[in-house]
Amino acid sequence: MPDQVDQRVLGAIRLLDKATNSIIQRSLSLTTDDAKFVRNRSNLYVITDATGLSDHTTSFEAPPASPANESIDIYFEIADPQGRYLPRVTHISLPRDANPDNNELSNSLFQPINIPLYVSANAPVLNNWSSVRASVIRNDSELGRIPVRGSLLRVVRISNDEVLASGLSDERGEVLILIPGVPITRFADEDDDEDSVEVSELPVRLEVSYNGSEDWPIDPDVLENTHNENLQLSQDLSLKTGRMEKTTIELT
Repeated sequence: MPDQVDQRVLGAIRLLDKATNSIIQRSLSLTTDDAKFVRNRSNLYVITDATGLSDHTTSFEAPPASPANESIDIYFEIADPQGRYLPRVTHISLPRDANPDNNELSNSLFQPINIPLYVSANAPVLNNWSSVRASVIRNDSELGRIPVRGSLLRVVRISNDEVLASGLSDERGEVLILIPGVPITRFADEDDDEDSVEVSELPVRLEVSYNGSEDWPIDPDVLENTHNENLQLSQDLSLKTGRMEKTTIELT
């Protein structure tokens, strides 16, 4: 007879495409010495063990009383073997709240941890998407123009300051920002002479922040949270469906 193996898991990670917020449905690499991940058929990376939490994996009636929830930080790196997504580092806080009554809370054991991945400069672009391709450089007194990696670029709608999309510069200083599904059409008003739909451009602001870190890969969550305080410059652009805007960003 087959052996029955019971194990309590510690949580699950769900990898998302930052541009589309869709689940990435192929295998990526999660690397750390402090936890074990198993990818299942639902594209979740189940956390089966972690440093300091082995007793949690064999406790079924109730989790051990210690350590306290979210008291252990597990750092790991995510990489895409196909290179469509940029590598990144991140961390999760364990153990998760195992109380079934709290299953709708963001730190619940029963809620996957969503981690977004940013597309690389060679990611495919659909014909009906707006996009921005940028090169980020800086001038060095000895080396001349050199690429800047790890800068964060945001596309912000000028009319209401809404952040539409963001991207990261890679090791060559190259950035691709995808903006799918942006409504760039204006429906005719009552005062117009005829009923028509005019395709128009969407005014946006490209914001560039950089914290000076030479680490690679980086944690983009840190860059997003400190974007305003590390803002270097901004420039106005206009988006149009199916068009790619190209620009070079020179940091001082």
